[in-house]
Amino acid sequence: MNKLKNTLFLYLIIIISPFAIVSCQSKSNNKSNIKKKKEFVHFVVQPEVELGKSFDFSIHFEEMPDSISSSTPEIDGLELTDKLSYALNRTRESELTGDDDKVIKKFYSFYTYATPTKLGKIEFPILSVTHKGKVYKTSPFSINVVEKIKTDQNAVKVIWSSDQSSYDKKDTITLSLYEYSKFSKTYRKRAAAKNLSLKGKENEIKVGVEQTIDDIAGIDGFEKWIDPQFEIVNFDWDLFRNRQSMEKIDNELYIKTLILEIQLSAKTTGTVEFGPSEYDFLLYKSNTDYFNKFVPNDNGSYNVTDNGSTNLKVKSNKLTIEID
Repeated sequence: MNKLKNTLFLYLIIIISPFAIVSCQSKSNNKSNIKKKKEFVHFVVQPEVELGKSFDFSIHFEEMPDSISSSTPEIDGLELTDKLSYALNRTRESELTGDDDKVIKKFYSFYTYATPTKLGKIEFPILSVTHKGKVYKTSPFSINVVEKIKTDQNAVKVIWSSDQSSYDKKDTITLSLYEYSKFSKTYRKRAAAKNLSLKGKENEIKVGVEQTIDDIAGIDGFEKWIDPQFEIVNFDWDLFRNRQSMEKIDNELYIKTLILEIQLSAKTTGTVEFGPSEYDFLLYKSNTDYFNKFVPNDNGSYNVTDNGSTNLKVKSNKLTIEID
């Protein structure tokens, strides 16, 4: 593969229909390798929420379901904008494609808003999802409702990981960088989209954005540092936050979101250290707080501010690998 160019391009195509198609492209051969076994169906919901304030509620599927049923028709203590019974008809599809427009991965999710109506622990029902004659079920899941969420430095973590700790020089090295957040509404300021462009045609909207590798990785000079030591085989990143799951760290539940995955071929041997990555985060405890950032003007337009957010500087771990 040729040297990866300085700027990555990503395109989002929105079809005004029940489905949306997302096309992620870069000047490299942007292919995604997903090796870790995932649950077929899982909730992605903020672990702790505030009473009476709206938050994001989503269910993610590995494939498009043939049927969805719930152990209970309602979630006691939650008011959903779209009920669980609507999940099948309102599950949306998006696609990750390469430069040749070949589909690499499809994503399926049901998305709505929820508002808690009581304090304490809220147990979610078990969902049973049928796909090609096989039944899959969600793991037990619950969230906690409080009057006011307390935010500290543990609200967001950024973690580098590798598929192995040591490699032969001929091996393909796979490194991943993930965001772990206690909030569904987070904004990494350093990795913000640049040179946004919009094109409309009939019922299709194409959104184009640019990102540099350094901005995505949160490391100044990252691409120049990589070049003499590695050949970049694949580079993948998740600007639109399609790849999310729930995971515990030190027995605390977080929303896990892919920042980037990079596959490398080593040019040299020895010990190599990656990171740390550094970001400025804006955190919003609820959709209610998130929409406070839009301040209306007298002419009907809006100013976008940091109102309603908590600002947090986050530094990742350092990852060390051995190449023999």
